[in-house]
Amino acid sequence: MNKRIIISESEKNEIKKLYDIDEGILSSLIDIDSIKSKLDNLGKETEKSDDDTKIDDTETNNKTINASDTFDKVTDFVIKKFEGGYWNPYCNHKSIGGSSTETMFGLDRYNGNIERTDEGKKFFGIIDKEKKDRGARRLGRKWFNMGEFCKKWTHGFKGGEHEAELRKLTISIMKKNYERNATAYFTPELKKRVEKSPGLTLHFSYATWNGPGFFQKFAKSMSEKLKNDPNMSESELIDSGIADRGKTGLYGKDKVSLAMRDKNLINNIS
Repeated sequence: MNKRIIISESEKNEIKKLYDIDEGILSSLIDIDSIKSKLDNLGKETEKSDDDTKIDDTETNNKTINASDTFDKVTDFVIKKFEGGYWNPYCNHKSIGGSSTETMFGLDRYNGNIERTDEGKKFFGIIDKEKKDRGARRLGRKWFNMGEFCKKWTHGFKGGEHEAELRKLTISIMKKNYERNATAYFTPELKKRVEKSPGLTLHFSYATWNGPGFFQKFAKSMSEKLKNDPNMSESELIDSGIADRGKTGLYGKDKVSLAMRDKNLINNIS
């Protein structure tokens, strides 16, 4: 016969939390041995839950990395190394080709529909305040009296005292775009492999700037390779991503390829 005890209110609340059961069940007497086992393992269960948010990266010096934190650091690296600073046709900046509008850190204000999000509105709101503080005025998308603003916000300007905040907002904007693309185009296996590898994260972080068409193309190619060979190594997948970039006319593909292959660089991104 099972031993039975009557428990205190605090013990009852703790057991409810462990078992996820309702008040009616707890009004009965409870198996003491089962409770003791659960309480003994409480610390272990909590530790296991915390570990579920991290991924073991066996090919990058066996580090345990947080996928979200790695994306933030890799994307900040992309901004610093691959993306330019400010560009605006109303400042008579040298043409960067195409039909670009106002651009900062690779975010094209109107072509990219950046201001559809709160972060995007805040991002360009910071720049617009700089314009207004220097006497510029706006009519629709057009700006006038931009002389004083353009003296400071030159071609490639990184934002001065606003750089850190603008970079942080860019990471947030690109993370949401990345997650939307990943949901649409990643298989579960590819998602797991990308999040284990800073090099592959770099590939797909930058693919988010390249656009959903390139992101889909890169994801489909890598998914097919994993389907044919589920045991492909991280380095083989990185080589595959580099080969896919090499078939495009994308800007900076050689720099991206070098960074993807550089273990020391990737593992020490800060």
